[in-house]
Amino acid sequence: MSASKDGLGRLFPSTSYQALKAAFRRLAKAAGGQESAASITRVDHQRISKYGRPQESMQAPVDVVADLEADVGEPHVTRMLADLQGYLLIPKPPTQGDPEWIAHLGALGKEAGEAIARLSEALATDGTITADEVRDMELRREVREAMEVLARVDQALAAVERAGEEGQPVSGAASGAASGAASGGGL
Repeated sequence: MSASKDGLGRLFPSTSYQALKAAFRRLAKAAGGQESAASITRVDHQRISKYGRPQESMQAPVDVVADLEADVGEPHVTRMLADLQGYLLIPKPPTQGDPEWIAHLGALGKEAGEAIARLSEALATDGTITADEVRDMELRREVREAMEVLARVDQALAAVERAGEEGQPVSGAASGAASGAASGGGL
């Protein structure tokens, strides 16, 4: 790992640990606040508060994070952990059904186009992208949305491939299970 140790022998700078605490605070807020978050987990609201306080050294345990993220439906802390390790967290698309290919390709074109347009807009001024532009123009969100659509296309292709290996009839648009994706499981 290329991360350097801080003065306490930890692998990441203190700003990374503070960012994890900030992500946990957002998660607790999304869960309805500290008391509501405590009702979902094995810890009390005072402990939830400590996990988010910048001056406290303790971090939230993974089971507490897992319970809250499952309840909220958004991986606030897990996304931050993945980023610290150099990974990109992309949600898996639903595995049921075969998607409508035109909808997939349309969504892919839309999201990729929006990402390219925003990146081009940021580059147009001086040929570089600044940290302020990344934040203000929500460039990472735009790119992530395009990657999520690509992940759905990949999942659909895997479903077609599996169906073909199992000897099921496969067409270019749907494999007979399209109704699952078209009724809420797809785009």
